[in-house]
Amino acid sequence: MKLVLGARGRLGSALCSQFAAEGVIAPDRGVYETWWQPGSEAAITRYLQMQSSSVDAIFVAAGIIDPSAPAADHERVNCLLPQQVIRAAEPLGIRVTTFGTVMEVLADHNPSRYVASKIALSNLVEQSARAGACVMHVRIHTLYGGRPPAEFMFTGQMLRALRTHQPFLMSPGVQLREYHHLDDEGPAIAALDASGARGVVELNHGDSVPLAEVAESTFRLLGATHLLRIGALPMPANEKLGVRFTRPALLTGHVFRDVRFAMADYLRAHLHHSNA
Repeated sequence: MKLVLGARGRLGSALCSQFAAEGVIAPDRGVYETWWQPGSEAAITRYLQMQSSSVDAIFVAAGIIDPSAPAADHERVNCLLPQQVIRAAEPLGIRVTTFGTVMEVLADHNPSRYVASKIALSNLVEQSARAGACVMHVRIHTLYGGRPPAEFMFTGQMLRALRTHQPFLMSPGVQLREYHHLDDEGPAIAALDASGARGVVELNHGDSVPLAEVAESTFRLLGATHLLRIGALPMPANEKLGVRFTRPALLTGHVFRDVRFAMADYLRAHLHHSNA
């Protein structure tokens, strides 16, 4: 049985679908919202032991990604919550998987509150794994697919411009990104989990694309190139350029769809829905 914390989120919902055949427990946030507190291991242990079927793996997909959220909230949900879950699960022999971001290695200095909290979490997981805990921290790339994107994200900004027929202002877009569709991410995470990998793992497909290319292909396929303003904004600070990622051997043969085409399909579905 798999326990998924954050099941209502984009990643959590994908995990629930992926592991549905094996059995999934997906508690409401009210069940675990205080598990970040010191001493919460006892409450977590009681919850795990009271389940009718034994839990063999926990996926902590709960998280705050909004950069405007208070730093304390990022720390509580993104770092302290998984920390307490790991402490409770280890004596029970339950495997724990947490999730971070490749921005942990791309951010140059003075990272955002979100990235800083994920760096702290990855350090914690690495230390726990070295000490013998069955834990894995998966650094993921930008996800798309499923529900509409958050408006503060690049994908959400594109959707807003397309919906409102307003110019889309962006930087020169030379920074490289991997975009992963949710329907591809669930099976990839399952493969990493089944491998028994521990410590920090990067979930890469290896096809990094400049943001400008993502925008160009998306707006072209949606017939809206007249809205695109590449270079209208300055390059963001504190970012390493030209960094590409290598697909791990565990994912050799795994199929990831091409964002140059799939992003337009994803946004088109939400454009149609909004205009229905």
